[in-house]
Amino acid sequence: MKTAHLFLAYLFLLTMCPCVCPSRAATSEAEALMRWKSSLSSSASLESWSVNNISNHCRWIGIRCNDEGSVSGISLPGSGLAGTLDLFHFTALLNLTTFNLSGNYLNGSVPAALGNLTSLTLLDLSNNPFSSAIPPEIGRLTELRYLSFSENQMVGEIPYQIGNLRKVRFLDLGSNYFKSPDWSRFPTFPFLTHLNLYYNELTSEIPHFITTCLNLTFLDLSLNNFTGQIPESLFTNLVKLEYLDLSSNAFQGPLSPNITSLTKLKDLRLGNNFFSGNIPQELGLCNKLTDLDLSQNSLSGPWPPSLSNLGNLSYLGLYDNEFSGELPSEIGLLTNLEHLNSFSGSIPPEIGNLQNMRWLYLSTNNFSGKIPQVVNRLSGNM
Repeated sequence: MKTAHLFLAYLFLLTMCPCVCPSRAATSEAEALMRWKSSLSSSASLESWSVNNISNHCRWIGIRCNDEGSVSGISLPGSGLAGTLDLFHFTALLNLTTFNLSGNYLNGSVPAALGNLTSLTLLDLSNNPFSSAIPPEIGRLTELRYLSFSENQMVGEIPYQIGNLRKVRFLDLGSNYFKSPDWSRFPTFPFLTHLNLYYNELTSEIPHFITTCLNLTFLDLSLNNFTGQIPESLFTNLVKLEYLDLSSNAFQGPLSPNITSLTKLKDLRLGNNFFSGNIPQELGLCNKLTDLDLSQNSLSGPWPPSLSNLGNLSYLGLYDNEFSGELPSEIGLLTNLEHLNSFSGSIPPEIGNLQNMRWLYLSTNNFSGKIPQVVNRLSGNM
C-alpha cells in the first residue's frame, strides 16, 4: 500500500508540473517586464502592463508569447519610451526571438547581458540616443537574421565578434560614430543581402569581406572616410547589387568598365569623391538604372553616347566635374528623366523630349548660345 501511495503521489506531481512550472516562469517574466517599466520616465504606451494583469501578460501591448506562454517577442517601435535598458532583466527572458525597440528615446549603454538572448532572430534598437559601444557579447546571438543599431549616437570600433553572426541577412549600423576595426577579422556573411554602414567615421579601403558577400543587393558606405580605388572584385562578385552608394568618401581612380557586371543595379551613387577619367562606355549597359549620381568628382571627357541606353533614368547628376563637349542630342532619348544637371556647349532642342522633367539644373556650367524655347515649355512641369 505504501508503494502504491508513493506512486500515486509521483503521478500527481508529474501531471502538475506542466501546469505549475510554466506559470511560475511566465509570472517571473511578467514581473521582470514590470520592473523595467518602472524604470522608464515615459511609458504611457505601456498602460496594459499592470501588476493587476500579470496573468494576462501575453495580451500586453507589444508582447507576443509562444505556445507555452513564455514571452517570445517584444515589439514596441515608436512607443515614446524614455529611459535606459539598465534594469531590463535579460536573463529572465531567454525565449525572446524578437526584440524591437526602434524609434524611442532610450539612452545610455547597450548592456552586455543582451548576449544572453541567444534565441534572437531580430534585434532592432535603431533610432534611439544610445551612446555606448556595441558590446562584444553581440557575437553570442548567432541566430540573428536582422540586426540594426542605426540612427543612434554609438561609438567605438565595430566589434569583430559581429563576424559570428553567420545567418544575418540585414545588418544596419548607419548614422553613428563607429570607427574601423581590424577588418581582416571579419569573415564573409553568406546570407547577407543588406549592409548599411553610412555616416560613421570609418576609414581604410573597402573591406575585403564586403566583396565576398555574394548575396548583397543593398550596399551603403556613404558619408565615411573610405579611400583608394573600388576593388574590381566588387563589380565581378556582387552581381546581385541593386543599390550601391559610395558617395561622400575619398575614393579615387577611374571608374572600371567591369561596372557592366552589375546588370541588376537600379541606383548608383558615387558623388563627392575623387574619381577621375572618362565615364566608361560600359555604364550604358546597366539599363535598369533609375538614379545615377557622378557629381562632384574629377571626371572628364565627353558625354558617352551609350548613356542614351539608360531609358529608365529619372535622376542624372553630373555637375562639378571636368567634362568637355556639348550635351548631345541623345539626351532626348532619356524620356523618363526628371532631374538633370551639368555640361557645356549649346543646349540641344531634343531636351524638349523630356516631358517628365521636374528639376533642370543648368547653373555652374559653360553653356553657350541661346536657351531653346522647349526649355520654357518644360518649366511648366517643374
